[in-house]
Amino acid sequence: MSIRMIAVDLDGTLLTDDKQISEVNRETLRKAAEKGVYVILSTGRAWPGAKGFAAELGLGLPVITSNGAMIVDSATEEILYQRDMETETAFSVIEEGVRRGTSQIIWSRNRLYGLPVNERLQDYGRRFGKMTPQPAPLALLEEEGISKVLWYDTPENITAWEKELAPREDRSLEAFPNTKVVTSSPTFLEFFHSGVSKATAIRTVAAQFGVAKEEIAAIGDADNDLPMLAEAGTAIAMGNATDRVKNTADQITEDNEHDGVALAIRKLLVL
Repeated sequence: MSIRMIAVDLDGTLLTDDKQISEVNRETLRKAAEKGVYVILSTGRAWPGAKGFAAELGLGLPVITSNGAMIVDSATEEILYQRDMETETAFSVIEEGVRRGTSQIIWSRNRLYGLPVNERLQDYGRRFGKMTPQPAPLALLEEEGISKVLWYDTPENITAWEKELAPREDRSLEAFPNTKVVTSSPTFLEFFHSGVSKATAIRTVAAQFGVAKEEIAAIGDADNDLPMLAEAGTAIAMGNATDRVKNTADQITEDNEHDGVALAIRKLLVL
């Protein structure tokens, strides 16, 4: 079957290391869209951190954000789908993060909160949405809900904590019920509802457009992309992808500094 939908991760995939979309990648995505292919951005970023890239591409399609916890119509900014963490569990994750002394990012209703607001969190705000994290108002968060919690720490701590908290293959957390954990970069450990994944979001968007699994290609680099790659008929790993991602993929393209997305799409669509 021909490819009718391409799901593309942002960081480490479509974006260069300095967080830009190269001209080659941008033009290739636009050519794919002109051929009638649905190009869907699918990212661990919350909407504020993805919004600018969606506007730059001008595709006017749904954008999968927060690892699938939210789908946003990029043309209207309407929230099409949202699933928050269970409140009690989210607070347990936050309390455990405080105990471990890590820096925590908390997303609620597309607003960025930090605990504590330190240099790491200021760095996160600059890189992922040009936002300034605000101190976390726990009473308000309890009322409005939490999309995801992110621990920001050293690669050594993140690796050790992931192994400790999620030793099973299904990646569900033994310590926190109905919660999933993924690494989206060597310094980020992300927590969100166990019913949330890029795969679930891809199925939702594909159903909206009447696209079958075999007609979907997905391109990613990090372990939070694994569900999305498994959901696609054609799974493509970036040259800079983790070993887990490369071992899952049907194809491996160039890295994010050498237009790997464009090269993969040109091959798929014969552009």
